Amino acid sequence: MKVWTLWYGGASYSAPSVYREEDIEEFDSIKSAKWAFEARAGYDPYYPCIDDSSEMHVFFKNPFNVKEYPDGIIYLGPRGGTIWERC
Repeated sequence: MKVWTLWYGGASYSAPSVYREEDIEEFDSIKSAKWAFEARAGYDPYYPCIDDSSEMHVFFKNPFNVKEYPDGIIYLGPRGGTIWERC
């Protein structure tokens, strides 16, 4: 199932917006979005300043077109694991 996401890297990054199409990422599944989030949350020289407040909002429809609330959220748990939660 195709999903669209808005990724927020934490305090070092500006907040994404459904009104800016370049902020929206498209993934083939929730699992691939979760893998991308995990790769960014671990040390990655392309995203060097990620903190524990990073999160990814997941949409089942393109949020640029429908402007709805997210269907789910991916974030880091208290012990460093990745959590997928329905909104």
